[in-house]
Amino acid sequence: MSDVELFSFEACPYAQRTRMMLIEKDVEYALTEVDLYNKPDWWKELSPHGKVPLLRHDGGIVYESRVINEYLEEVFPEPALMPADPIHRARARIWIDYCDTYFLPALHNLIVDRHDEEKQIGNHKSIQDKLLFIEKEGLRKLSDGPFFMGSKLTLVDLQFMPFIERFPCYEELWGASIPDECIRFKEWVKAMQSRDSHKQTANPFEFHMERYSKYDKAA
Repeated sequence: MSDVELFSFEACPYAQRTRMMLIEKDVEYALTEVDLYNKPDWWKELSPHGKVPLLRHDGGIVYESRVINEYLEEVFPEPALMPADPIHRARARIWIDYCDTYFLPALHNLIVDRHDEEKQIGNHKSIQDKLLFIEKEGLRKLSDGPFFMGSKLTLVDLQFMPFIERFPCYEELWGASIPDECIRFKEWVKAMQSRDSHKQTANPFEFHMERYSKYDKAA
């Protein structure tokens, strides 16, 4: 039996980050699915915030997806998923933070403001601006491709990909779009879609639409 156990929820993009990480690291692990809409009592005792993902390893508990993934990078160093050079490693962390601090809130605003047409105009521009920033300041400056930091996949790629998998729902429901100028970004998406870690954890458009449509119908 594996001494690594991941508590996940199939629809959760944050948990998908860590599932992809474990696959990329070729770490054997036990997967325990938690129904976040009907949380069992034992889950409330195990998870301080009641969220997934949560990792149990060697008797210890780690939570928050980016913290879990950095923990796994330290405990299972091969293959390395962070650059060896300190300045490149710092740049990787800058983009990991950019995903959670800037990009994801912009996506979330589309849901929050879904009934406000005026705010949505600004939200659409905000998302396009951030994708262009990723294209020009990230992918074009940091890498010759196909990944964020070059020829090798890193934690940066895993940080973004689960949300890009779901981006077609934001397009369909709330009018978000990827600018035509984001050529490298679109090449990156194709490279990520070809990874086994994505193929093994991805869900189809219909799966995500069923869940996001519930937001759209809510008052």
